[in-house]
Amino acid sequence: MTFDGKRVLVTGASRGIGRALVRALVEQGATVAASARSLEGLAETRALAADTARVHPCPGDLRRAADRQAIVAAARRHLGQIDALMNVAGVWHDADRKYHGPALADTSVEEIDQVVEVGLMGALHLTRLVLPDMVRAGAGKVVFLSCGFAGAAEAAGWVHYYVTNKAIDALAAGLAAELRAHNIQVNALAPWFVATDAVRTFYPVESASALDPASVVDLALFLASPRADHISGQTLELRSRNDI
Repeated sequence: MTFDGKRVLVTGASRGIGRALVRALVEQGATVAASARSLEGLAETRALAADTARVHPCPGDLRRAADRQAIVAAARRHLGQIDALMNVAGVWHDADRKYHGPALADTSVEEIDQVVEVGLMGALHLTRLVLPDMVRAGAGKVVFLSCGFAGAAEAAGWVHYYVTNKAIDALAAGLAAELRAHNIQVNALAPWFVATDAVRTFYPVESASALDPASVVDLALFLASPRADHISGQTLELRSRNDI
């Protein structure tokens, strides 16, 4: 698999899976527009890349329309065209706690809005802004990152997060159908526990058997590559051996 000459926009690129994805894309020859709210985090991601000249920080808050437009404008300025969009950004915790536990009636409006606006609405609106490039080219890849759940019972305590991720899966399926005539493939990747820094912090026991981030990155790269030209409208779940 190679991404020589490919131009990719990655959100959530300041840490975790987004950071790992930026590094892997650069290693395989891509030029990347890396987006997140934290300019400092993006600078760290860029410094870790094999070729820093091929990582272009495009900071912005996906909850704000002006920021989304600025992200895409900066990505086009740096890349010329966007061949693939990797929607990785999502919210399920802050610096102090995971957004799991309280019933919906006891969850703040601010927390609900943050989870839905970043994970679902931000990704939807950003994708809308990027799609004209792909439609004109008659080719493109869009990959959404959601979260795998064993069933609706796991929604208890964070219905806002559960609904956001199920909606992302539906978005991928519906958008894939709409874009099939333009040769644009759209898929979602839904891993269960992934051993990121945040998971190790908030789920120290579960993180011992969680997925290696490299496994998630490998499948994301596959979905963004020509090898997945025949796959669209799917949500692919990844589970650790203990979850199968």
